Amino acid sequence: MARTATGQVVEDTRRRSPTFGLRFRAYGTRQYVTLGSRDEGWTSARAEQELANVMADVRRGIWQPPRPEPVAGPREVPIFWVFASEWFERQKVEGGRRGGGLTAKGAEDLEWRLSNHLLPYFKSMRVDAITVEDVDRYRAAKVRAGNLGPTSINKTLATLAAILETAVEYDLIPRNVAHGRRRRLPSVTPARSSLDRAEHITALLDAAGELDAKARVRHAQRRALLATLVFAGLRIGEALALRWQDVDLARGTIQVRAAKTDAGIRTVNIMAVL
Repeated sequence: MARTATGQVVEDTRRRSPTFGLRFRAYGTRQYVTLGSRDEGWTSARAEQELANVMADVRRGIWQPPRPEPVAGPREVPIFWVFASEWFERQKVEGGRRGGGLTAKGAEDLEWRLSNHLLPYFKSMRVDAITVEDVDRYRAAKVRAGNLGPTSINKTLATLAAILETAVEYDLIPRNVAHGRRRRLPSVTPARSSLDRAEHITALLDAAGELDAKARVRHAQRRALLATLVFAGLRIGEALALRWQDVDLARGTIQVRAAKTDAGIRTVNIMAVL
């Protein structure tokens, strides 16, 4: 401990890296100022120099005690409706597989999960107040309502988990209570029937043609639609969204524009049989 006529440098050697401070009187009261440790570059000589500077400021009447750094108040955690709405807007712009945002179909599907299912149940709850029990109660309520199958319910739960995962990343909640298989319903994927024989495809298209011929509505297109699904490999939503400008018979292509994802937007070559 080094002493001067007006104050002293205090060295605390109890720690791995000794620390330095100043003890002195200013404006009629005792003061103590922490400087720092040897690891931070402080030495006895540097501390003595700082003491001299501080005492000179005291004599001139310009020294001020160091002010403690303001402590940030607790963050306000938003309710689910606010947080999910902001998350949805970001997904529309950034949420596509290639980072280019959602397609119209993808945005419509995501909005359906939020507006029709998640928001009515969780909208007034603070994000950090949602518990595992709340997630399980939501799942049970959807099962009792009987409007959705297990796969659709699980899709809404996956959306909830994605929203809460963002809340974890923002340090709003400590963990994602909607994450994990135990929050999901067991679902059995039904065996798919397939048209793997030429006679099956022929029979299907012939039957569709017969229905078209008997239909009261002119220009019935069952056969054309089924043939496009079979031979062009389009999803039903993609086929129903086709417009004449999407079909180029001269070049033999179909332009799929209304796909669910960016990756689904593509050009399909028309097979000769189609």
